[in-house]
Amino acid sequence: MKRSIEVDTLRGIACMLLVFFHTVGATPTEGLKLPDGHWLGTFNDMLAYFRMPLFSFISGYVYAFRPYQGNAPGFIKGKVRRLLLPLLTVGTFYAIVQTITPGANASVNNWWLLHVLPVGHFWFLEALFVIFLLVILLEHLKALSTVPSFALVWGASALLFALPGFTNYFGVRGALYLMPFFLAGLACKRFDIRGSVPRLLAATALIASLAVVVLLPPYMKEHAVWVLVSLAIGVSAGVLLLRSGWESRPLAYIGAYSFAIYLLHVFFTASSRIFLNKMGVTDTYALLPPGVVAGIFGPIVCAQIIGRNETLNLWLLGSTSKVKTTRVSRAEAAV
Repeated sequence: MKRSIEVDTLRGIACMLLVFFHTVGATPTEGLKLPDGHWLGTFNDMLAYFRMPLFSFISGYVYAFRPYQGNAPGFIKGKVRRLLLPLLTVGTFYAIVQTITPGANASVNNWWLLHVLPVGHFWFLEALFVIFLLVILLEHLKALSTVPSFALVWGASALLFALPGFTNYFGVRGALYLMPFFLAGLACKRFDIRGSVPRLLAATALIASLAVVVLLPPYMKEHAVWVLVSLAIGVSAGVLLLRSGWESRPLAYIGAYSFAIYLLHVFFTASSRIFLNKMGVTDTYALLPPGVVAGIFGPIVCAQIIGRNETLNLWLLGSTSKVKTTRVSRAEAAV
């Protein structure tokens, strides 16, 4: 199947952001273990407005090319294969390795709740599966078929995005967080949102929202304005990047392996850091580039090896097709 270089470029960007995030670490006890206030940690926090919203936006956009057509059992079976099989295999292996490896950032405390409570970054797989279940219902009700009904659904998703306190069992909280961005990506394809006006509006919203993030004091994060800012940044960045027409073959090459990178990158970022630490390398700026490079290209090599075996490809990557030399084209409709 031909791929879209524009979409794979976006996937490549999302992969770079994700690998950078786990290389640096979310807290002073993770990744490079940066102290509070370090500029890399602050920059990493800022990227949260783009990182997972972009992944979700791309998922919604790509879904729109092959939407639900009424065969619920077949649709769900495909998502179980693609999302839940890797969750059970790679996700469980990750939990075991993280628990037994010296120098790892965390471990599982309640094994009987494994994957009921999401493990690490694998929450995204569970959240996306929940989103697809919701999409089946919404498509069946024709709630996503027209602009007015779609707008009502998106508004409801934005409201749920803003409400705290939802359970995190099986990624439900993550699904509510990602849903507005998924729907925004879906809308871009379904309603053919393109042209200079949408790009201008997206650029304006993005600049204004980033200005709010920079200028408002931290305590304002408890107010509703931050919810609006988060939504505006994630949606406008997705629209702007998608409709900019930006094509980068290096990023598209990376993006073509986005699922494998998402699943496997943490094994390589952590291994790089632990190995270099044992070699006496502790400088932050010496640890960062090898971690990012390992987190990107380690999974690509693994995907190429795994893809040669149908059984491993199915159970580890949720794929039924062998990995071939990746070629991307402008044939967006073939995504």
